Amino acid sequence: MIELDHKQLYKLLELPQEVVALLDEYEAKRIQEIPEEIYRKLCVREEWEEGVRELQNYLGDDPASMKILWEQLNILCQYTYGEYVKRGIGNDVFVATMKFCTRFLNEHYATWGTFKYVWAWWFPRQMMVQEFRIGALEYELVDGKEREIAIHIPSDADMSKDSIRESLATFYHFRGTHYPDWKDVRLTSDTWMLMPELQELLGENSRIVAFQKLFQIDYIDREATWYMGWIFPGYDTVDDKLPEKTTLQRELKKYLLAGNKFGTARGHIKEIV
Repeated sequence: MIELDHKQLYKLLELPQEVVALLDEYEAKRIQEIPEEIYRKLCVREEWEEGVRELQNYLGDDPASMKILWEQLNILCQYTYGEYVKRGIGNDVFVATMKFCTRFLNEHYATWGTFKYVWAWWFPRQMMVQEFRIGALEYELVDGKEREIAIHIPSDADMSKDSIRESLATFYHFRGTHYPDWKDVRLTSDTWMLMPELQELLGENSRIVAFQKLFQIDYIDREATWYMGWIFPGYDTVDDKLPEKTTLQRELKKYLLAGNKFGTARGHIKEIV
């Protein structure tokens, strides 16, 4: 069995030292293994949510969620890393994908001034080798009622046209090499970045607008509000307190304060390459 040492993993992911210290503290006090039934649920897409909830309950008091972070990183060490090696997927993809944790830990600190892990509910995708960071974008192989490859846009993504096209081209090669049976599966995205209003708010020269043009919009949800946490981190109410540090924040704030609804949109890449 191919495994990775925790300290090696922490170094690869460039976890903040304060977080590493908290993880080491939990490991030193850890008494027993997580029940097999919980681990089993973390392996099945339809049971991920229940598995994470049961794991959180099993671990008990965990205000900064460092216990559950250690347990999930332990799965990376004992299972996920070995799967990457067996499938011939490069270490660069493994590290880029799993730095998901590092990114969100740092973003929470930047917004709230503390390190806290709040994405345990999402991480099974990466743990179970179903989502990959390839260049600017993340690609999730969703084997549900209908297959789709869901594109996710990390907050640190380079949204320039060249960067996006390079990511897509590299992913197509990755898919052809490692997942050839997914060749004809369409690429989708469900994001606020596909909202048509952004063309007027940001203008035709916007990188986000250029990204939109790769997609055919399938539907729009103007009742969705989860875009707030991405565009205005730390804010969930539309009022004068919303920050105006970026052009997007300034323009969307004016748009929302005028009584307009925003939302999210779902679309698919127009052409499969």
